[in-house]
Amino acid sequence: MNIPFVSAVASACLLASSPLTHASCSAAVSEQFAGAERIANSLRPDKPGQVRVFSSDGSEFTAGQALWIKGQLRSIEHDCTRGDEAAAISSLHEVSNLLHARRRAGG
Repeated sequence: MNIPFVSAVASACLLASSPLTHASCSAAVSEQFAGAERIANSLRPDKPGQVRVFSSDGSEFTAGQALWIKGQLRSIEHDCTRGDEAAAISSLHEVSNLLHARRRAGG
């Protein structure tokens, strides 16, 4: 096994998931993105058509909503990379609205 190669790949993975990925967007956008990303990463639809998917905070989503959120986050990340913060903010607002609407009562 080539240890330097494995180390380089591990470093690249860490950088890809770090806030540096969102460096072209403001700190506030990056922080809001990170919060949405934490919830999205906890959504794991096990099979297509699954009726309910629960996030780490207890929010309930359909599998379709979970996939939509993850797709939107990829788009937001791309917008930040391109320096289009206005598009990123608009999409992040839509994601945040869904996350807040589905938040478990009392959560």
